Amino acid sequence: MINPEILREYDIRGIYEKSLTLNDVTKIALSITKILINNKSPNIIIGHDGRVSSLKIKNTLIENFTTYGIEVIDISLIPTPLSYFSSKCYKIPNLIMITGSHNPKEYNGLKMIIDNKPFFGKSIKSLNEVDVSSLIKKNGSVKFQNPLIRYQNEILNRFSNINKLKIVWDPGNGAIGAIINKITNTIGGTNIILNQSIDGTFPNHHPDPTVKSNIIEISDFIKKNSFDLGVAFDGDGDRVGIIDNKGNLVYSDMIFLLLALDLQKEKKDITAVADVKCSKILFDVLKENGIRILMSKTGHSLIKQMIVAENADIAGEMSGHIFYNHGYYGYDDAIYASLKFINILNSSNNSLSDILEPYMQSSSSPEIKLYCKESEKFDLLSNIISDLKVIYNDAYLNEIDGIRVESSNFWFLIRASNTQNCLVFRLEHFQNELFKPEIQKIITIFKKFNLDLKELDSFYKAI
Repeated sequence: MINPEILREYDIRGIYEKSLTLNDVTKIALSITKILINNKSPNIIIGHDGRVSSLKIKNTLIENFTTYGIEVIDISLIPTPLSYFSSKCYKIPNLIMITGSHNPKEYNGLKMIIDNKPFFGKSIKSLNEVDVSSLIKKNGSVKFQNPLIRYQNEILNRFSNINKLKIVWDPGNGAIGAIINKITNTIGGTNIILNQSIDGTFPNHHPDPTVKSNIIEISDFIKKNSFDLGVAFDGDGDRVGIIDNKGNLVYSDMIFLLLALDLQKEKKDITAVADVKCSKILFDVLKENGIRILMSKTGHSLIKQMIVAENADIAGEMSGHIFYNHGYYGYDDAIYASLKFINILNSSNNSLSDILEPYMQSSSSPEIKLYCKESEKFDLLSNIISDLKVIYNDAYLNEIDGIRVESSNFWFLIRASNTQNCLVFRLEHFQNELFKPEIQKIITIFKKFNLDLKELDSFYKAI
């Protein structure tokens, strides 16, 4: 039996050799094999990030797939967006990307596409129910492919006119390091690369570019060398972090706001999707500009599903996932999104901080993690929601994902993470002098529950 704890909402993820073992990987491979055979599509692409355990997981998958007749395309060490691109350009509808994404180094996992659709939710959680007893051994095959040249010709070369900016890049010792030189050589201008070598132990900082403590090095470089902006990636290259010319982290909802407004220049009537953690400013500004903007649950697989259902042109998450459907393939590609963003700045005579200034109308927190036991996470959330409904009974309560409490001058969200053992909190307030008191009130509420409030307490003390 596959450990149920690793069968998450969006993908499979756990601590290697603890919650996620090679025995689990073997059973996952057998269940997926059965699904592929039933679909009459016995082929699959496999890529992996640079984590220490990724090769062992890949080899275990390949051994089991080829034992039962599956044809494997091995695209080797590669960023997640290029694995998605491979599925499109090789016209193979099935894909496994081995990655722990933005999680700590001891984690790993599997992101999957089956039959050209994200494989998530009930599909993942029912893997243990797949009957593999009828599988018959027969020889499969392994073929190696490198999609980078095709990606450069089709995608990167769209941005060869970016040439006037000074940009510092931080792959964070993640999988983007494998192709970062292709990116910088394509766009020209002045480019400096930090932490390029791929190292699955992430020796320089944690691989999440949306957290301020992880962008200290790139921020200091920008300030000391008067660069125009910084671009940082997570461990597998599907999340982007942008740092402005003053060395400040730009929240991902503001990145998405500018990208959506920019896309409207290409296509007048666009539909956009943003996740429940995003700023009210984002939703209000896009509505005011005639953009149809929809709110989604958090999660890359859930957003991809909504893009298809609503025929959306662009989507974004607070976590740094940006999805282009108009003029692209509808998946989250942090490389493509970062280049689209850089192109906005390259076409402007203003600095990034000046471009963003009109939208800086509130005080807001980043995503703050409140750690807890995985087994207690959803019960904790349910009990907290019950209390909040009583305390904030005059507010608008949006329960699309956890609960988003919306008042006339502030909103906050508390939801369960589907990738880590924590609840996630965010607050935005439009009366700056009341921002800190509201956080204090919420801390008092949360103290009743078995939560680690260190991140929230630290943020409160710092503001």
